[in-house]
Amino acid sequence: MKKIMTTAMLCGVAMANAATGSGAGPQGANNSVVGAVFVATNDVKTNEVVMYTRTGAGALKYVGNFATGGKGEGGINDPLQAESSMTLTSDHKFLIVVNAGSSNVSVFAVYPNTLSLVDTKSTEGGNPVSVAVHDNLVYVANVGGTYHTAGFHLQPWGELEYIPNSKQPLSGLDTEPGAIAFSPDGTKVIVTERQTSNIDVFTVAADGSLTNAKVTAAQGVEPFGAAFAPSGALLVSEAGSGAVSSYEINSDNSLGVITSKSPSSGAATCWVIPAGKYAFATSAISSAVSSYTLSSAGSLAPQGFAVTEASSQAAIFPGVGKTGFPLDIAATPDDQFVYVVYSVLGKVIGYQVSADGKTLTKIASVSPYTGTQIGVEGLAVY
Repeated sequence: MKKIMTTAMLCGVAMANAATGSGAGPQGANNSVVGAVFVATNDVKTNEVVMYTRTGAGALKYVGNFATGGKGEGGINDPLQAESSMTLTSDHKFLIVVNAGSSNVSVFAVYPNTLSLVDTKSTEGGNPVSVAVHDNLVYVANVGGTYHTAGFHLQPWGELEYIPNSKQPLSGLDTEPGAIAFSPDGTKVIVTERQTSNIDVFTVAADGSLTNAKVTAAQGVEPFGAAFAPSGALLVSEAGSGAVSSYEINSDNSLGVITSKSPSSGAATCWVIPAGKYAFATSAISSAVSSYTLSSAGSLAPQGFAVTEASSQAAIFPGVGKTGFPLDIAATPDDQFVYVVYSVLGKVIGYQVSADGKTLTKIASVSPYTGTQIGVEGLAVY
């Protein structure tokens, strides 16, 4: 295995045996349902989405498991090695999930207490690992095959219609894309390349296809996760560098550096999200969630550990210490709560964000996975 792949493989691990549960929020807080949390099992036989309702206090209540109509990849070591393997439309009406084991993508209609599968479509080659949506456009990043992107028009009723000329290569074959994302205005699509440490930027044409590809070398080693701040700044986690960098997109689709390699508090920093005036990144090996201040211009400043969740199952990766292996991370629309998937713990844990963004206080913990669902990937929250 190539060295550059080793760090990414350490961003995931076997699921611990756990039963479906629910988590309680602070006493006396708002207990009315205001949203939901979704996680994907990535089961090799039948991929499923596990749904929880979310109260205003952050507590979670199990709703059910819903089959995607596709297959996951299974496995024990972060098999997708990517951020955003499931996502919600901005109005929260549809949930979109990749099925890496069957080379397709699924769309669910979201209701207050259930999901309804609307469509499952081929991603036109390769295994989809990351998905992004903006208005009525959906794009996936595929691992393997000749082309690494595929785009779709999302119809008002939730069906997907393939966009001709949306299949685009990256800087080469086997670049191992880690994330795909739309800019806030929907005019650009970016893809991180873990294998080459490049970041690709495309312009979205009027018909939804991608044009004007531009490749920029990332500031750090192995760019993995990616997310845009509302300002338009692109945040990229760098698994090999244990850092997060931020960029602006120039008129020629090159990337201008805002902050270079702002250090995290741990190793294998693989997932990153903005949350208002702050940003948070998970580091699998160190079992850490790191906090950053995020300026309106997109600059990052580290604030250290926001939280750690240790585990007694360090034997899974000897020599790296006790770790819960935090993977996917997502914030609520109001940026008041953050939820994290911990693969070794077999849990999704919810946290309340402190006023200064330095501390995450645990307010919910659920265990949606059984011992057979060991390749968990994907998290979406509203």
